[in-house]
Amino acid sequence: MNNDGQISLRMAILLIVGGITVYVSIQHPAIGVAIGIGVVVMTLANQLIK
Repeated sequence: MNNDGQISLRMAILLIVGGITVYVSIQHPAIGVAIGIGVVVMTLANQLIK
């Protein structure tokens, strides 16, 4: 969150992507696992790049 109590655009996008991932995981478990692994790999890469 920003200092003025607003949610940042980056956080909003991450929440939306996370929600979509959870929805797909519930509807199609095999695809959801693949997306989940992709999200974990991207998160780790993002942390290593910083």
